[in-house]
Amino acid sequence: MVKKFALILMAVCSAAFAVKSTFKVEAANVPNGTIQFFGNGFASGTTVYAGEQVGVHYAPVTGYVLDQARAFQTGDTTKKVSLQEDSTNYFSFIMPMSDVTLSGAFKKGSFKVAVNGCSQLTCPAASVHEFGSQVSVTITKPSTLNGEFTLSLVGIDTSAITSSRNGGDYVYTFSMPGHDVTFTVKENLSVKPTRYKIAFEGCENLNCSAPDSANVGDTVTIKILSTESHYASGESIRGFGQSDVLSQVSNVDSTVYVIKMPSNDIKVTVTSQKQQYNVRLATGATHGVISYNGGSLLDYGAEVSFTVTPAENYQIDFVKVIKDGDSSVTVNTTEKNGTYTYKVPGYNTMITAAFKAVATSSSSSGGTDSLQGNGSSSSKKNESSSSRPDSLGSSSSEDNGYYCVDIVPDENGTIQMAGSFSKQQKNCTLEGNEITLGVYPESGYILESVEVKKKNGDKVSLEDNGTTYKFKMPGSDVTVKATYKVGEYEVKVEGCGELKCEISKTKAKAGDDIKVTITLVAGYSGFALSATGVGSIDRKDSGAKTNLSFKMPGNDVTITVEPQGKSGTATSSSSGGEGDKGKSSSSSGKSGKNSSSSKGDKDAIHVSSLASQFSVIAADRQIMVSGVQAGTEYFLLDINGRVLSQGCSVAQDFAIAVPRSGNYLLRVGKSVRTVNVK
Repeated sequence: MVKKFALILMAVCSAAFAVKSTFKVEAANVPNGTIQFFGNGFASGTTVYAGEQVGVHYAPVTGYVLDQARAFQTGDTTKKVSLQEDSTNYFSFIMPMSDVTLSGAFKKGSFKVAVNGCSQLTCPAASVHEFGSQVSVTITKPSTLNGEFTLSLVGIDTSAITSSRNGGDYVYTFSMPGHDVTFTVKENLSVKPTRYKIAFEGCENLNCSAPDSANVGDTVTIKILSTESHYASGESIRGFGQSDVLSQVSNVDSTVYVIKMPSNDIKVTVTSQKQQYNVRLATGATHGVISYNGGSLLDYGAEVSFTVTPAENYQIDFVKVIKDGDSSVTVNTTEKNGTYTYKVPGYNTMITAAFKAVATSSSSSGGTDSLQGNGSSSSKKNESSSSRPDSLGSSSSEDNGYYCVDIVPDENGTIQMAGSFSKQQKNCTLEGNEITLGVYPESGYILESVEVKKKNGDKVSLEDNGTTYKFKMPGSDVTVKATYKVGEYEVKVEGCGELKCEISKTKAKAGDDIKVTITLVAGYSGFALSATGVGSIDRKDSGAKTNLSFKMPGNDVTITVEPQGKSGTATSSSSGGEGDKGKSSSSSGKSGKNSSSSKGDKDAIHVSSLASQFSVIAADRQIMVSGVQAGTEYFLLDINGRVLSQGCSVAQDFAIAVPRSGNYLLRVGKSVRTVNVK
């Protein structure tokens, strides 16, 4: 028992008088910061008793932050010493029974940039940037605002910032410091007026229309329409660009823009030229001559002079100037010393005259040789066109050597007749005289057949000249009848290239609803649009798709699309430049497949073929036609079907004068071509 107590006492005494072991702590040198250590149990400046707690502070230089803190037994990096994080950049560890080395790494810090105080201005959201990086802060003032704003800064001096301006964008650039930066905006702004003016200049002889003013963003329609006296040869538009245009339709007689009103005034300056109209002489007269030395195409209001000379033993029955194609419209003429004059009205005119024999004691009541005849026509069902007096029976007219023509009315078309008719018996003529019939279907109908029959039912032989029919009057009264059917017309979309173009119908009747969808593809910014054969097209844009719709007219329709904005390719714009903006009705000519032109001629005419019976070469505002049988009748019409000039070919090759740029229809015999004049 005594021995055991002695052993315990010795152990306690040994523990009480044992000396603690000390070990060394050292900090490695690392870039962009320092490592410091401290503690209460240090035996000296760098030695620490084992088991004591040691504090460590990682101190980065300005702009840097601690990336990694490490501790390990000196000489062996694999034997890590556990570090306890006490607060930001402060750690501690328990000193082991070995020396300790402290290490770590620092990196560039990222700091916050904020812009405060924006309500009317557009300011960026808060962002984070690395120390030393270039930072740009853009503050945008909308174009609808007037006034200025000021800035106050926290975290950076104004001398360290470079400022610039691009329109409504204010850009501030600086190198990110090693701490947060705050921009505070003070606004002193007011809203600009939202309504702007629309004005025209040069429209004295044209029909130009648009609202006097409009609010920003309103949908506005601007129209430039030709009159019977003048047409628009070009327009210069200031205040809106192609990006503001929602739709644009241009043809011979009009240019219509639908735009989104920009935040400024608009001025449309238009140049105009006089319309030109065809003057022609009626053909087929006998017993007299009309002499006219003027041109076939004359400016509106130009003076026309002509003389009328009867043959021997004949005298003038009448002289008339009529609207070409409508004998019911006459033009006032003035006669002086045998010369007749008149001013060119707003339509094509035809000079007509009739001659009659000089009365003698032996002469019969006779007849009149007329260029235009009595112009008998029918346009309504159940309306008789025969003008033979009721008191004059068939037997008496035939006994006098005259035979009469009855035209059967039809509401779907009109028949006009010319020839040498009896003055007393309208629509009656002598056997053997030539009768010319002009057959004109109503819009949306086409001619199916023309038939002339004698009283006994036998058919009379007809000479078909495409738009007119001729026959020799037999020794019998005759009946003329035309039948018509609903016309079907072609609808085409050309020039789409890589764009996707879809069409609801390729053939349609007049009045049918037609829909066309054009879809943009990657790489294209838009397209220019033109149309021939149709006056008005509704357009709706939705994202990459554009939907077009219109009612089918009584003729073929061609819609031409010009893709624009493909990267790395040249594109042409329909908007044009100063003086010719918006003239996009002509064919783009990208595909030479269906067009011909004189090389290098700015006034070349591009012809899109609908038939191949004749060929066309166009230059110097003339259409050169070849491959036509001599004596074939031709018509030059505007896109609405109005006759501009007509005649008969004197040889296989002939030329037709063109009044101006625009879209036309050329009919030679039974063949038709669409003509696009640039």
